[in-house]
Amino acid sequence: MTVRNNSLKIIGVGETSILPGETAELPAGYDKNPVVLRYVARGVFSTVEPEKKKKGAQKAGEPAKVDGSAKTAGAGSTGSQTGEPGSADDSDAKK
Repeated sequence: MTVRNNSLKIIGVGETSILPGETAELPAGYDKNPVVLRYVARGVFSTVEPEKKKKGAQKAGEPAKVDGSAKTAGAGSTGSQTGEPGSADDSDAKK
């Protein structure tokens, strides 16, 4: 069972600690635990249904697909495409 901690406190279930706002899989056998069921009934936990894979969805182990029309810029790019001395990037450095 996967639950989300809706409280403002850290809740421990077995050896799993669930932080506020975090979603975690409960250890085996805790899905029928009376305390867990009470937390769900009171809204402390909300159950999360596993997402169904959509048709054409990317698998977790596959590299990301790149759209051919996407423009790529180097890390830390400021928008200047030339990168040459005297370009807009270097105007502040010469002052």
